[in-house]
Amino acid sequence: MSSPAPRDAAAVILLRPHTDPNNPEVFWVKRSTRLAFLGGYRAFPGGQRESTDAEAEVRNCDDIDRAAMISCAARELFEEVFVLLARGANTLTVGQRASLFDDLESGRLTWPQMLAHYGLHLDADDFTFVGRWVTPPFAPRRFDTWFFLAHCPTKQVPQVTEDSELESGEWIQAREAYTRWQRSELIVVPPVLHGMRTLAGGLTDDLVERFLAVPEAHQQPNRRMEFYPNYICFPVRTPTKPPATHTNCYLITSPEEFLIVDPGSPYEDEQTALAECVDDLIRKGRLKPREIILTHFHPDHIAGVNALNEFLERKHRRRIPVATHRLTAEPLKDQFAVDRFIEDSDLIEMENTRLRALYTPGHARGHLCLYDERTGALISGDNVVGFGSVLIDPADGNMREYLASLDRMRALPDLSVLFGGHGPPVANPYEKLDEYIAHRLERERMILDAVREGAASPREIVALVYRDVSPKAHAMAERAVLAHLEKLIEDGLVRRNSASDYAPV
Repeated sequence: MSSPAPRDAAAVILLRPHTDPNNPEVFWVKRSTRLAFLGGYRAFPGGQRESTDAEAEVRNCDDIDRAAMISCAARELFEEVFVLLARGANTLTVGQRASLFDDLESGRLTWPQMLAHYGLHLDADDFTFVGRWVTPPFAPRRFDTWFFLAHCPTKQVPQVTEDSELESGEWIQAREAYTRWQRSELIVVPPVLHGMRTLAGGLTDDLVERFLAVPEAHQQPNRRMEFYPNYICFPVRTPTKPPATHTNCYLITSPEEFLIVDPGSPYEDEQTALAECVDDLIRKGRLKPREIILTHFHPDHIAGVNALNEFLERKHRRRIPVATHRLTAEPLKDQFAVDRFIEDSDLIEMENTRLRALYTPGHARGHLCLYDERTGALISGDNVVGFGSVLIDPADGNMREYLASLDRMRALPDLSVLFGGHGPPVANPYEKLDEYIAHRLERERMILDAVREGAASPREIVALVYRDVSPKAHAMAERAVLAHLEKLIEDGLVRRNSASDYAPV
């Protein structure tokens, strides 16, 4: 399964009027924790391009594509934070802008029609292009986002609009924003981190050059992503189950060493890319690789172990030990040696980092999570992922154990972020865990109702219960139904009449 093609989008890095050029203030927003995609993340106002954006008048711009993206950026800025960055808007009162906003949101006027109707136009001189960033291929939704730097009009005050996808917004000094990230107080996507880090250096004459100094600002997807301090996410392409296309390998760093979690790709080009990232930490970062840790034994999490150790032996004359739970090590004994067993509650300590191992079976026997007791970050493996749900297959999964593991994760204090095996990190961990638990219990209730209504086989149950799932996924859904049925049998609510025939008790 290939990654989705990125869609055009635009975002505005909005500077406060009369801001301190040595430490400028920027307006950023917090995405609603209810959102399935990047809920709880800090971001700049922006969004996806609409078909009519190209119809708006943009003066001083001969590039059709750039003009359309400036229009997109200006529309999103108005829709999300009520700032109308258009020539002529300085004569409008707050009430008049509210009237324009209502015309746009109600659909009475399109964005180009609204601008023309009120005698407004956009000017490219008000929008400074500072890069294009493409969402990495591991995400279920991908964007090719144009970023523009702009100054907020003096008479306008940004505010998060009602019924938007945003929870809040605030002016913040760039250095303070970057410091809060360094203290693990918030999570951002790489272009937002880059923007804050760049602005923290001041509004210098070479500001645009500094924005464009990284390859990722030139339409190259970023493979090495530090959403959180000391946690590098490096997604590698794997033959995993859809909708995922990649498995996240995590590199947890300290001032002197680093851990490697789940190097899972069997593909040579992906193994080479990961090896180059590891090599960069060794050579440029002067860090020592300490250990490879495996969350569980599924092929999309362990297939790159041998290749990575062979690279380290060839390039740096050493292999590093592999550590995992003993139940994970058992089925891997013919593939590579496991040097150390990690048991429940074991502590893995590095400078500034205390990782507590949690035995969390259910998705797979021997499954481990790693809980950072200092920051509240949790590497959740395949127990919780960045999008979609998790398959519990009775071949090596257990629904009762899985629900117990979710409950245990939910009980952890001060959870700040979940680093799942697939997809982007989850910035609303408690909400996501509540969602997972509620989803499983609701499916269980629906399955029990279907059996009581006469559905006898997993296929018949899927036809009744999984109407919201594509028929292409029904085979996997049948495996999940089997896991639920096994639990319901243990609960004394269902009985098995034959290998594929079930009835209520």
